[in-house]
Amino acid sequence: MKWNSEQAEAELTKWFTPSKPATRNYVGRGTLDRTIFREFAQQGRQVLVFGPTGAGKTSMVLDNLSKLKKTYATDYIRVSMTNSTTIESFIANVAYKLNLVRSVQTIKTAEAHQNLEAGIKQWISLAASKQRTTTQQEVTEQYIGTDDFVILEEILFKRNTVLVVDDMENLSEQAQSLQIRLAEIAKNMSDDAVNYEDSYAKIVFVGIARTAEELWRDVQSLKSRLATISVPYLSDNESEKIIENGWDKAHLVSSEGQVKRAAYISSGIGKVVHELGQKTGYATLDDNSWTVEDQYIDGAIQETFAVNELTFKSLFDKAKNKTSTKTTVRNYVLYVMANDDRTSMTTQGILKSVNELRNNGTMGLNSLSPAITDLKRLGILTSENRNSWHFTDPMFKAYVRDHQDDLLLKGNRDSQ
Repeated sequence: MKWNSEQAEAELTKWFTPSKPATRNYVGRGTLDRTIFREFAQQGRQVLVFGPTGAGKTSMVLDNLSKLKKTYATDYIRVSMTNSTTIESFIANVAYKLNLVRSVQTIKTAEAHQNLEAGIKQWISLAASKQRTTTQQEVTEQYIGTDDFVILEEILFKRNTVLVVDDMENLSEQAQSLQIRLAEIAKNMSDDAVNYEDSYAKIVFVGIARTAEELWRDVQSLKSRLATISVPYLSDNESEKIIENGWDKAHLVSSEGQVKRAAYISSGIGKVVHELGQKTGYATLDDNSWTVEDQYIDGAIQETFAVNELTFKSLFDKAKNKTSTKTTVRNYVLYVMANDDRTSMTTQGILKSVNELRNNGTMGLNSLSPAITDLKRLGILTSENRNSWHFTDPMFKAYVRDHQDDLLLKGNRDSQ
């Protein structure tokens, strides 16, 4: 049967997923994948996967959990944190994902001549709950206790299920009690794993760099039980494979240079890689073509940045400052940081790259520091330890890459 544009568009929608984790079009990340899988396979080991927004952390976690399922027959549920998540909403969400009905029964007890109220929690499988209301059949799966997190631990172990707690950085300060309970259950699951020889249940946290420190602060003994794995942005090669694979699935023809350009502008941000790949493909089909043209990539880039164009352009104009005779230090800093594949750069690393770029003598830290301070004041750069700098918004890094020719004088570009 002849391939048509409707089929091609369906493939683009299937293989490029800018709004959700990549599952079909996931590109293996070598040593990093092997490391994370081995930690998942360690019974009693809890795991924190952290890195900048858009680095592909969740995609990596889900891909390796699918491998874990094939090897150890595990299941997983994923719960995403928001700034409104509370202990109660978290427990309700987890119960729903586990297909369990949770009820709370309050009873009065007499202790030391005082009347006390205790909440008895009962978690019952949804199927068993329906059976009990319509027949006299015995309920085969139910969990009863006074602490939801103790019950949850038992369920995860008995079901050989991994709980993925995603977007930890979204939790508000008011949700600290939930974060403490999560750190506690993680620690307890490490200690209690010895009682469940055939279970690979664990907690996998997904967050940013500070998540580890917050969990350790809440439960210090968790530190020795928690594997922390840092995930950087996608490399150019990984981004290229994602784009090339998606276009090939849609039977689109492209050049190596076009794939490289789309991947380069994406700056390793998974969402942007998928969005540029998809939008370029759509534009190709809309023009009744099967061959990717540079103009389709240009349009996809503009469309991707359109939602932030006014903000990014304003920031870019404030940051750069070019005269007819020289390029300012701020421009050099922006240029070298946008073109570096690393997530962050040290002050010394920035200085070295700037001096390699300039053609009018060696510059010292005393000249570089004010430029970095200015970029920090503008909200463009940020630092977690005062020596390692990165773009506050990774999307702005991609924007700078697309506009980098505006940063250097022609003479500087010719010297590269």
